[in-house]
Amino acid sequence: MPYETVFEITQKHFEWWWPAFGLIFVAIGVTVIEFGPKLDKRQNGKQFGITFTIEPRLLGWVFVIFASGWTLLVFVFTYSSYRESIEAYRTGKYSIVEGVVEDFRPMPYEGHQSECFRVDKERFCYSDYEVSPAFNQSASHGGPIRVGLPVRIAYYEDENSQGQILRLEIRADSLPSEAERAAYAKTEEAKWDRWVKENPTQDRLSLGFSFAALLISLCWNLDWRHYIRYWIRRGPPYPRLVSIGFRLFFLACLAGSSIQLARMIFQKPRTIVDFEKAALYSLILLGFFGVVDMIFRRRLHGKKLSVDGQLNPHA
Repeated sequence: MPYETVFEITQKHFEWWWPAFGLIFVAIGVTVIEFGPKLDKRQNGKQFGITFTIEPRLLGWVFVIFASGWTLLVFVFTYSSYRESIEAYRTGKYSIVEGVVEDFRPMPYEGHQSECFRVDKERFCYSDYEVSPAFNQSASHGGPIRVGLPVRIAYYEDENSQGQILRLEIRADSLPSEAERAAYAKTEEAKWDRWVKENPTQDRLSLGFSFAALLISLCWNLDWRHYIRYWIRRGPPYPRLVSIGFRLFFLACLAGSSIQLARMIFQKPRTIVDFEKAALYSLILLGFFGVVDMIFRRRLHGKKLSVDGQLNPHA
């Protein structure tokens, strides 16, 4: 019975998006270098702007240097691995194993562990959440590997003696169809969604977070002049448009958190223990918020005393 090739490394393009991700922070750094001094209220003397704790151009160069270094290192590492695997395949520096898939451990849809299996004495592990030039499509994300599947694998052992699948062939009469693979992946996704919804701890955390969000947004609305200072350091008083804009934002947060909390409460029946645990989680979040807010208020109070003392040194 002939085998059908389902993966070949020469057909897989280099995953440039991973090193290119660092260019986002390079762009942020360049933007801060160019426009930071104009936005810094300490330098431009304007009411609107941003108060930088670090000199804007210095902050921008920190972004540029570290992001550029990260991008270069990741590119060198991933591209060299990609070229090494491609070269090993093209020059025939690989081994071949043929047999049935045994000891198959599928990767959960959410990740956290690799998908692994064994063919004869060779063991292979991979994950969709790892950047790799070799085969790494798990069954829960539409991959073809199943227990008992007749396969023929061309693989290359990297410097860590980990087998990298360069070519994967499956016997034609056993190859799962695209519809079967998609259905399996959808089932695994549904299991994960159901677990998230039905897991007591996850549900209680979500409920506690929703309750804490409601109380925090209520605080924002009751003491809006104070909480505007989280975004705008100077003031009050604030320009009328600024006050209206922030009050509408705080009101929208309160409305959204109220709807979310109501939706969660009426979503399904819960026990008293569920609400007690949710309340405990919300108290932890509220406690953290209270500590941060207290520190912020003390800093503002200290700055006010300092300014008052400078204005009236004999007071």
